[in-house]
Amino acid sequence: MKKLILFSLVVGCALISRAQTITQDYPNRTKQRLQAKNFYLFSAVENDKEIVNLLKTDKQLKTYWDTMTMSSESLPKNPREIIAPFLWSRSDIEAVGKRLVKLSKGNAHFKELLQKLRNSKQYANFEDASDDEYLYKIWEQCAKGLDTVLEVYGAGKMPFYRNIDSISFDAKSKRYHYAVSTLKTEAIEDAQETQLFFQPSLNLALNLLYANHKDEAVRYDPLDKKENAEAIRAIKTTDFKAFPYASIVVLGGGPENYRDKLSIAGKINLQLAMREYRAQKAPFIIVSGGHVHPYMTPYYEAVEMKQELIVEYGVPEENIIIEPYTRHTTTNMRNATRLMVDYGIPLDQKSLVVTNPLHSDYTGSENFKKRCKNELGYQPVNIHARLSPTTLEFTGNIVSFHQNPNQPLDP
Repeated sequence: MKKLILFSLVVGCALISRAQTITQDYPNRTKQRLQAKNFYLFSAVENDKEIVNLLKTDKQLKTYWDTMTMSSESLPKNPREIIAPFLWSRSDIEAVGKRLVKLSKGNAHFKELLQKLRNSKQYANFEDASDDEYLYKIWEQCAKGLDTVLEVYGAGKMPFYRNIDSISFDAKSKRYHYAVSTLKTEAIEDAQETQLFFQPSLNLALNLLYANHKDEAVRYDPLDKKENAEAIRAIKTTDFKAFPYASIVVLGGGPENYRDKLSIAGKINLQLAMREYRAQKAPFIIVSGGHVHPYMTPYYEAVEMKQELIVEYGVPEENIIIEPYTRHTTTNMRNATRLMVDYGIPLDQKSLVVTNPLHSDYTGSENFKKRCKNELGYQPVNIHARLSPTTLEFTGNIVSFHQNPNQPLDP
């Protein structure tokens, strides 16, 4: 059965890619969204015709295009050999970064592009860098992110969180070898129109995420038009000054079997959050948790938590916001901050984060701060006073918008 599914995926991706080669009127929306969330730089570049022409015609950058699209006389022996021409070595990253900086000098279109990137906040952790350093760091981050995707979902390398983020198929099987080879060919064909130096690598990375069902980062998009639409309308007419806190963020705790939609920890956390909500501490509950435990679970924790609040507690839908992308405590806080800014919940007003005592103790610890620094590169929130063993005050930081393509399922 798995072999049949894999074969169908390969054929499906091939047909989609060929259709896109003929016309861009019907792009794959999932791959578009995955690109924007993981590699916003490339999306911004592709939308600027002048920058596209500049990069396309640059002789130094074209050498990378030539390497990726070069026909090989010998057949690759395994997926690792297939993806090898699409990877970015340290020296390649440095050379391209320096070339991009040089091309940007005195170029009005590049100046506009850099301003667009800064305004997007997608690289907020680099905000204090000069334009040259800013551009170099963004490119470096994107290139390393491409390598992560290609190695994990192309060659089967174990990711940092191997129990929840690993490849969906047997990377050593002949069928997967064939699948990656096919997706590589389509990645090159789809890049022929513009021939940007990064596109074959980018296209293959997106093809691999899509074929591996690794679309968790965008599966519920657009949230503002779907699950959170009612809450967004309510936020516009809410007087936040009438409440001690702006929101109540409820952390998840995924089940360890495929039977339960919510774990016992998840239900406990909701009970604890309801104490604060009944006391009218805040007008909105943000439930946070994605497709995490067990591996490739069909249930989205935030969605199930929302249903529990509506059905069991009678909380109006307009007072519930779902954050269904989180895979770790670090991104619970980061992603909640992103939604607060996007939806108009004030960041300068404190919010609450509620979870069971053990989890809450960790969230307020120095170890959690160190983990945020190591995995994200910054502190997504500032933790303030502890109100109880299960409740902490916090305020979010705008740097939370910074992308992390090294965790492509929750960037």
